[in-house]
Amino acid sequence: MGIPSNIREFLDRQDINYEILLHQRTSTLSQAADACELPVHQLVRAVILVDGQGLLMAVLPADHVLDFEALCKLLHRELELVPGNRLAAIFDDCEPRSYPPLAPVYGLDVIVDDSLNTFDVITFEPGIHTTLVQMSRDAYRGLLGSALSGRFSRPAAALRTDYSAIDHSMSHIVDQFTPARVKRDIEEFHELPALPATAAQILQLAADPRANARQLADIIEQDPGLSAQVLRYANSSLYGYAGSIKNLQTAIARVLGFEYVLNLALGFSIGKSLRVPQDGPFGLDAFWKHSVYAGRLVELLSRQLPKQLQPPRGTAYLAGLLQNLGRLVLGHTFQAEFFILNRFAQANPDMPTCDLEKHVLGVTHDQIGAWLMEAWGLPQELVVAVRHHHDEDYWDQHAAYSQLVLIANRALAMHGLGEADKPGLPAFCLEMLGLSEQQVTDTTDKLLDKADDLEDLARRLAA
Repeated sequence: MGIPSNIREFLDRQDINYEILLHQRTSTLSQAADACELPVHQLVRAVILVDGQGLLMAVLPADHVLDFEALCKLLHRELELVPGNRLAAIFDDCEPRSYPPLAPVYGLDVIVDDSLNTFDVITFEPGIHTTLVQMSRDAYRGLLGSALSGRFSRPAAALRTDYSAIDHSMSHIVDQFTPARVKRDIEEFHELPALPATAAQILQLAADPRANARQLADIIEQDPGLSAQVLRYANSSLYGYAGSIKNLQTAIARVLGFEYVLNLALGFSIGKSLRVPQDGPFGLDAFWKHSVYAGRLVELLSRQLPKQLQPPRGTAYLAGLLQNLGRLVLGHTFQAEFFILNRFAQANPDMPTCDLEKHVLGVTHDQIGAWLMEAWGLPQELVVAVRHHHDEDYWDQHAAYSQLVLIANRALAMHGLGEADKPGLPAFCLEMLGLSEQQVTDTTDKLLDKADDLEDLARRLAA
C-alpha cells in the first residue's frame, strides 16, 4: 500500500516542497523515527475528538500527552476520543492507527498545539506505517488554512515521576478513561482484531469430544509461524524427548499431548494478534519473556497439586502464558497512554505497575484482559486466572488457576523475572493448594536451569 491517493493529490495540489522518507514497517511513531534516524520529538500526530459540535482534529508532537482538561477549557467544549470503529470509517483509505494530521483532506476542523511553533520541520505519517512525510513548518501550517491554535499538550518526559505528581498530572487523563469507558471500548473491539481465525478453530476443536491429534495438526499447519513454534517446543530440552520431532502430529501424540498443544497454540495465536511496541517494561520483549517462564512454571506447579485439585496441564500453562494479555490490549488500543505507562515504569521501577495503570487509565491490565477474554468467549478458567492473579483473597470458582499464577509470579520475581505485588511466597495460598515453599523454590530452580530454551522461545515469539 502506498500513500493514500487523496493525500498525495492534496499535497501535490498545494505546490509545496515536501520529502518522503521510506522505512520498514513499524508499530509506533517512535519506531518510525528511529528507522529514519530522526528524534521522535520532530514528529507530529493527530488525535481525533468529538462532542455535540462535531469532530475535531488535534495536532500535537508525537512525544507529548494530550491534556484533555486544557483543550476542553480552551475551546469551551466537552470533547472525548472518537471510538475506533468510527475512526476506521473516517480514515478508510489509511492503515489502522495511521491518521494523517491533514484535517482539510477529511473535512475536519483542526487545532494545532502551540509547541509546534518551535519546530523547523514537520514530519508525520501520511496514512501508512512505512512512510514519513517531511516539510517546513510554514508549508505545513499553510496546508491547514485557518487552524485554531493553543496550548493543550505537555511533554511526556517533563511529567514528574513521584506518586503525587502522577496523581495531579494524570488526573485529567484518568477522567477520560474510566473503567466503564475502557470496558465499552474493549467490548466494541475498539481498534482490536476479532479473535484470530486459528484461535477460533482451536476453540471449536476443543469443544469436540471426538477431536484428535491429526485435526489439531491440520489447524496449526495453516499458520507456518505457529507450526514452527510448536515443533521448536517439542524438540527443546524442556521435554527431554530423545529423538528429533519433524511433524506436528508426532509432536502432539508422542511429546506434548493433545490438550497441551491445543492450549499452547491458542495462547500463541492470541498473543501474536495484538500489535504492541517491542521495547519497554510493557513491550513485547518483556511480555513474552515473562509469559513463557510463568506459563511453564504454572504448568509444573499444577502437576504437584493434590490430585483432586490438579487442573488440566494445558489450561494451567495457558493461564500463566496469557495472564498479562490486558497489557497487550493497552499497547494495541491506547498507544499514547501505553507510552506514558512505559515511561513511568522505567522511571519508577519500585512502583507497582497496577498502580500506574490505575493512575493513567483508571483501570488495570487484569480487568482489561478479563473483559477481552469474556468478549472472545474464552474458557472461564482463563478469565478467572487473568482477572484475579494479583488477588490472594480470591478463593471462588477456578481459584486454583489464579493462585498458581500468583505463586509463580512471586517465585519468578525473587529471581528478577517480572514483578511481584508483594515480596515472598504467600503462605496461606500455598497451604490451600497443598504446596510447600520448598516445592515451589525447587521447581523454580529447576526451571531456571532450562533458561536458554525459554529465552530462545521468548525471543522468537517477540520477533
